[in-house]
Amino acid sequence: MSSPAVTPDWSAIANTPQFRELVERRRRFVVAGTLFYTLYFIVYLALLGFAPDLMAKEVLGSITLALLGGLSICALAPIMAALYVRRAREFDALARRALEEAAR
Repeated sequence: MSSPAVTPDWSAIANTPQFRELVERRRRFVVAGTLFYTLYFIVYLALLGFAPDLMAKEVLGSITLALLGGLSICALAPIMAALYVRRAREFDALARRALEEAAR
């Protein structure tokens, strides 16, 4: 027979300065990343629509700026995911400290 699961005291955790710092730092990172990616994509689409001659310029053989821009958007997603994974280590450390502080 297993022992009953221990339910964390969520209100105690939420009231720790470490948890508030975690929430704020994560929010800033996610908002900044979302804004960057969204603006990058909008600029790419705007260039396609408003500067088609520029985007049709061949830069490497028959590879155009439009194709390079599209590929850069595809490459940006895993790059941003890797940045998030790196930053998640910090978030995990803050979460552990918040749990330790709430347990006191």
